[in-house]
Amino acid sequence: MATSAKKETTCGYNGHYHLYMAIKVNSQNANTNQSNVTVTMYAQSDSSSYGAYNLDASGNTVKMIVNGSQVVSKTMAMDFRNRATVNLGSWTGNISHGADGKKTLACSGSFSISGSSYLSNGSISCSIVLDQIPRATKPTLAASTVALGSAVTIGIAPAVSSWTHNLYYRIGTGSWVRFATGVKSNYAWAVPLAIADNFPSATSGTITIGVNTYNGSTLIGGTQTINLNITIPASVAPSVSSVSVSEREQPIQLFGAGYVQGKSRFLVNSSASGAYGSWITGYRFDVGSQSYTNTSNSYEMQETVRDSGTVTIKVTVTDSRGRTASRSITVSVLPYSVPQITGFDCSRCGDAKGTVNNSGEFLKVYMAFSVSSLNNNNTGKYKLEYCQTGASSWTALTSGDSYSYSGTFISSTALLNSANSYKVRLTVWDSFTSSVIVREVGTAVRLLSYIVKKTAIAIGKIPEKDSTFEVALETVFNRYASFMSGVGIAGDLKAYGNINANRDIGLAGNIWTTNQSKIYSTNVDGKQKVVMVLCDSDNDLSIGYGSWINKDGDTYLRGRDVYLGASSTASYTTYRPYYRRGDSIDVRMGTAGYVTSGTKEFYFTIPLGKPVVGNPSVSVSSINGLIIRQNSKYIIKSDWVQPDRYSAYIRNNNAVSVIAFWNNTTNAENNSPVGIDANIRITFS
Repeated sequence: MATSAKKETTCGYNGHYHLYMAIKVNSQNANTNQSNVTVTMYAQSDSSSYGAYNLDASGNTVKMIVNGSQVVSKTMAMDFRNRATVNLGSWTGNISHGADGKKTLACSGSFSISGSSYLSNGSISCSIVLDQIPRATKPTLAASTVALGSAVTIGIAPAVSSWTHNLYYRIGTGSWVRFATGVKSNYAWAVPLAIADNFPSATSGTITIGVNTYNGSTLIGGTQTINLNITIPASVAPSVSSVSVSEREQPIQLFGAGYVQGKSRFLVNSSASGAYGSWITGYRFDVGSQSYTNTSNSYEMQETVRDSGTVTIKVTVTDSRGRTASRSITVSVLPYSVPQITGFDCSRCGDAKGTVNNSGEFLKVYMAFSVSSLNNNNTGKYKLEYCQTGASSWTALTSGDSYSYSGTFISSTALLNSANSYKVRLTVWDSFTSSVIVREVGTAVRLLSYIVKKTAIAIGKIPEKDSTFEVALETVFNRYASFMSGVGIAGDLKAYGNINANRDIGLAGNIWTTNQSKIYSTNVDGKQKVVMVLCDSDNDLSIGYGSWINKDGDTYLRGRDVYLGASSTASYTTYRPYYRRGDSIDVRMGTAGYVTSGTKEFYFTIPLGKPVVGNPSVSVSSINGLIIRQNSKYIIKSDWVQPDRYSAYIRNNNAVSVIAFWNNTTNAENNSPVGIDANIRITFS
């Protein structure tokens, strides 16, 4: 910078007087394009012999012009005796430069003194070339936020129209990337989608735009910057390129049946990728009405497929930005049910034509069944057998191959002894399983029969067992019936009064009750209490009623898994009121926590809507991650952040305590509370 200039000229008698002008640059302001200067004019005599003076101020004048404007015009006393220096005038002010930042400053001055023979007047001029003020162009933006792939107009308004500009962008503190050169005016920039690579776990961010200004090849000033907020458009999403399905267990397909309802277990494989830097964080597999989640691109079904017909298999992926994509395929699943025996009735008849005779020795059997054909690839077989009651070996009556049957079988010969009862068995099977049903054909019908040698008596049949009273007719007890030993029931038990049994009651059929029936039990104190109310006045079923009303016991429901069912909704639904091993929960909630360990560890707790049973282990992974605030500021950045790792444990079986770890220190205040918005996945394993 040229900081000063000075000019001297002689005047007066034989040049013994010297007139000076000095220019000093105090500062420059690039914003105002001005220099602040001080201009001073003074005179001096170089000899004691020539000491002009006039102390009458009104007779002497001083004028000074700076940059074309008169800045001093005054009268003053002057005394040059004894080589005195007289300050004639001084001015300080701002001088505007040209649009290009250049300026040559011209100054001049004059004075006159009256009443002196040695000195009457003098004049002087002085100039200085001020240092050029850098006029680097400052960019502006037509919009503060733009979606990647869209254009934003960068305002370029140079101080000199001929100046050119190079445009750059950078991410954070990274290197500058030039995207335009020789720009003279506003520039429409299509912001590249590739910038999204730098924001793999966020849907927005900020980049910096830089502008360098040139006069020819000369750089004017430094890089001028402005921040641009960017959003990553919804079109930047993960993709699922392929989905394939195969049979997890090959034997089902070995006989050509294809996929089979209730038997096939699918192995679903997929191929997916993130977009512009993102990565896949989770997979969801929807197999018809069944859904599963996984962290890998394949899933082996642990249960069999429930649906039949055209079943849609859909794979949905979530990436590190929290965005999803899906791909579906369909497979054909053959409907299947275990062999169904829909009708089976056995009776005696009088001949091979089926003439009704309750004491006949021919056998008449009606049977109906169906087997899932699986496109005629399944096995469909049946077999009808009989044996005398109590015998261990069965005799075949008829058999065959069929997927469905409804008809009557009549033995061609007399098979049944009138004094014996028989069992008749129908077995229907396919490639997977079988169904069996057994009916009994009693002895010939007798109103009353007895055998003295056997000490046996029977009503409605012939006695078969020694020392036994047998009844083959429907029996009604109008008073108490007491059984001192066990009661075995192979069919329905209908009771219109009390049944008192001192031993077990074994049932091979149903128990039917009237409305508002109760089941009682006697506790260890000999007190009776209601175990179950089967159907009260409100059609409600109550389990553990006696324990509840008497406040003297608890009710336990036990099972491999326990579900609650409800049919008051649009469809039948079941609900498992707890979490256990194999469950996964996607959580989005705001909570509070604290930071410790040199700002590297953030502790917070997620309450659970259901208890955790079975002491599973627990792990946590990011969906979007965390948004953390403390003292009215964001921690790390004003968007989702993902820690380097998580640790978690189950607290009191009803909450999950989480620790989020960072490898490096954060901008949080250590050992202080924080607010956390968490979007995470909790997995019990």
